[in-house]
Amino acid sequence: MYESPKKELWSGRIDKEDGELDKRWHQAINMLEYPYENSAGIAFLGFASEEGVHRNQGRIGAKQGPSTLKSALANFAYHDKKPLYDAGQILVGLDLENAHVELALHVKNLLEKNHFPIILGGGHEVAYGSFKGLFEQLTCKDEIAIINIDAHFDLRQANAPTSGTPFNQIANLCAEFNVGFHYLCLGISKASNTKALFKRAQDLGVEYLLDTQMNPWNRGMIIEKISSFLRGKKSIYISIDVDAFYPHQAPGVSAQASRGIDLHFTQEILEFIIQNHKNELKLIDFAEFSPPNDLHQITQKNIARLIYDLVSYM
Repeated sequence: MYESPKKELWSGRIDKEDGELDKRWHQAINMLEYPYENSAGIAFLGFASEEGVHRNQGRIGAKQGPSTLKSALANFAYHDKKPLYDAGQILVGLDLENAHVELALHVKNLLEKNHFPIILGGGHEVAYGSFKGLFEQLTCKDEIAIINIDAHFDLRQANAPTSGTPFNQIANLCAEFNVGFHYLCLGISKASNTKALFKRAQDLGVEYLLDTQMNPWNRGMIIEKISSFLRGKKSIYISIDVDAFYPHQAPGVSAQASRGIDLHFTQEILEFIIQNHKNELKLIDFAEFSPPNDLHQITQKNIARLIYDLVSYM
């Protein structure tokens, strides 16, 4: 069910030094109602879902992620030129399957109106609806590059969708339309993915780097891997699963990593992608932030700042 944006989520300090120059996000943000007719900007759309996490036996709480992140963004200083919008959220109950259809409809509509959607989950089940909306909007569906920052492949095969199945669902959608499935996963934990999942990844031609490889001293290799993967791709979709990061940087997640990767180094890699592929980048989503499990709001603060910086790179 679609819920209109709430202005009350956006509040914070008001400075009075110099009029327009001292704006913060809560003063710059506009409420963007479906069907999103405003002039093009960056649109934050929530996907308040934890049903996929529940089905995948994760810790409950991710449905509170979108509203919590919007409130965490509110007090940041506004340095941008592009309009910022709160596009509301999709409220998800037990019917995850229809929620995916609804999310895809909203993503497609935002893209058609030339907005840049940033989807705030919710469990990683958000990824299938995000991709489906992009897939349905694009005329050329064969050259979509998916970059997933994640400890898990999320390629599980199951009778019903969960937070562990979205990229398998995406692979099936690509196969249905006879187009390529181009998937690169950064931060994979060997300890958290079975041999069956590694085989599934191999069978689907998935590329990946392990968490043990995602280090600053491997920066050249990582950049080359990403550049090679993106070569010739017309559209890029980035999915960021917060459980990829070190537990001390992101304790509030549905399933904590036993090792993880560094958030700040990952941000540098994302900066490279955005600044070198700005025209191809179509969509970003965030998944698995679970506010009830967040120690001292550490995850909330770190992920909000990550979002803020990614917006500034655009």
